[in-house]
Amino acid sequence: MSGPVLALTIAGMAAVTFGPRLLPTLFLAAASLPGPVVVWLRQVPPAVIAALLAPPLFVPDGRLDLGLGNLGLWLAAPTLLLAWRTRNFYLTIAFGIGSLALLRFLTG
Repeated sequence: MSGPVLALTIAGMAAVTFGPRLLPTLFLAAASLPGPVVVWLRQVPPAVIAALLAPPLFVPDGRLDLGLGNLGLWLAAPTLLLAWRTRNFYLTIAFGIGSLALLRFLTG
């Protein structure tokens, strides 16, 4: 692929990626959204996190695993409790990753 074609491809991918994010921000920055829309939009981040976390937690090897050997499930409850109590994103991520690494190290 030649240099100009590559540059145009990258620019096009950037426009397609950032366009849907930037345009609503520009048009809705001064607008006041209705209450139900604001309530609905507040639920989007937790729904996205749940959608990203559910498959590796419940189906780690391509099949449903709710057993005692599923380390992710063991650590999900205390990590969720920490997230709920502290509302600290970075602390929660560090705790979840660190405790999973420690448990994997200890269990082999």
